[in-house]
Amino acid sequence: MKKMIVSAAIVCALAGCEEANEAIDKAQEAANSAVDSIQDKVDAVDFSELNLDSLENATAYAKEFTESMEEALTADLTNADVVADVQEKVANSYACLVDATSESTAEKLLNKFMSAIGSEDTQSLIEKGVEKAKAAKECVM
Repeated sequence: MKKMIVSAAIVCALAGCEEANEAIDKAQEAANSAVDSIQDKVDAVDFSELNLDSLENATAYAKEFTESMEEALTADLTNADVVADVQEKVANSYACLVDATSESTAEKLLNKFMSAIGSEDTQSLIEKGVEKAKAAKECVM
């Protein structure tokens, strides 16, 4: 009787091992399929088309926009020529930043500046420059 019970236990254990092996094989097949799919996607990406110059341009235009914001903060708002010059610089730098990045990126940067500026006159000056940039829609630097 003991031999039968031991034999039955061994048969059950072997059957369990077989099921475990099948589950492992299925998991390995699924993993291999996923790796093949990812490899195909990586192979399809052409990194030679990545334009690093555009990233450098975006940085340069962000710097130009920042400088135009600083100039707006220190501008003599009683001098019409200075106001016109600053508006032009804000417009050009904003348009170039939009061209190099996106309008939403430029808006986010603009909003950060505007929230830090306490002078309504300066904010108005900057807003007019940005409106002018949106109307022109081209970079002139």
